[in-house]
Amino acid sequence: MHIREYRETDMNTIISIWFDGWHSIDPKLVHPLPKSEWRIRWVSEIIPNHEIAVLETDGEILGFITVNFNTSELSQIFTSLSEQGRGAGSALMNWAKSKYPEGLYLFTLELNRRSRKFYRKHGFRETGFSINQINGYPSVRYEWSGA
Repeated sequence: MHIREYRETDMNTIISIWFDGWHSIDPKLVHPLPKSEWRIRWVSEIIPNHEIAVLETDGEILGFITVNFNTSELSQIFTSLSEQGRGAGSALMNWAKSKYPEGLYLFTLELNRRSRKFYRKHGFRETGFSINQINGYPSVRYEWSGA
């Protein structure tokens, strides 16, 4: 496994990992936007404002992470469903922490128990609650204060 910079040719695979991963959080969870809108968001919001790292092995993308380089918000971290619980997410998180040693923050859905446990394991602490402006679900803010 190694981490590299995002390439434009990664987009379709990454959007599928992102979309599938989000919808795997809970069987009743349905995002209000179709997958085509995720692509628009990726191109218009994520690419221009985020540092994007891709985890791959033997040319296969296993996951990705995006950090807003203006705010240090870790806005997305997803691995393919087959890689969950196998260290891919930890590798990506460690990459982000090394790139942003002054600290990171993120939001995750309140009902996303698996991710919340993952963030706590990586030293993040809950610092607030809100409603996600894109999907309308309750969210939890987490912060990692750096090394």
